[in-house]
Amino acid sequence: MTEPVTETELRALGSLRRQCLFAVTILLVEDSRSASEAIRLFAAESGARVRRADSLQAASRHLAIYRPTVVMVDLGLPDGDGMALIRHLAAASTPIAAIVALSGHERAAWQGEAIAAGAAACLEKPIASLRAFQECVLGVLPDAATRRRPDEREMALAGRASVLAALDEDMRRARALLAEAMPAGDGETVAYCAQFVGSIGEMLADRDLAAAAKVAAEPGGALLLAGVLDRRLGAGRQVA
Repeated sequence: MTEPVTETELRALGSLRRQCLFAVTILLVEDSRSASEAIRLFAAESGARVRRADSLQAASRHLAIYRPTVVMVDLGLPDGDGMALIRHLAAASTPIAAIVALSGHERAAWQGEAIAAGAAACLEKPIASLRAFQECVLGVLPDAATRRRPDEREMALAGRASVLAALDEDMRRARALLAEAMPAGDGETVAYCAQFVGSIGEMLADRDLAAAAKVAAEPGGALLLAGVLDRRLGAGRQVA
């Protein structure tokens, strides 16, 4: 026999329903743990649920068994171009219309191509605020007119334990990639690391990371970036 719903549970459900993204499911295709954690926190505060895929391959596995309300796609992924995934989703036999393109680069450089590929909205990282996140997602939902409007309150991400843990994981990943790429003269991987770390630095307003990432493609820049990562990780060893 099903237990009756208590008054407390009804109040809690009513509170959830007042969140503007209540019951929205998001597939986030994003390689950065820091960016993913920021979006997860914004989504949780808004009533939405997030699944993360860190590559095109992982996204394909998710989409084979799961149809989200919204797909958010970072354009710079480790195993391919996020723009190609947007085109694929928009042109599928059962297309997904609610696609949001994400990038840490200036929006003017990629927004036109993303919209032409099939994105319904574009969001530049770092995401400016909880309200900016909510407005963007609401803008691609067919039932937006029936939902509560975005929140006015602010939500700080800096200093949160989960964000700091994600940042540490991202820095370790970038340092490991640089350790392989630098001796091999792999400029493509160095450029990917620079974009990856730069996006994190901008998102968390971390000037040291952002500045080191900007010069990573210059002569000696990769060494500088590796040194900054080593110091931040407390590695206490000579830069490779």
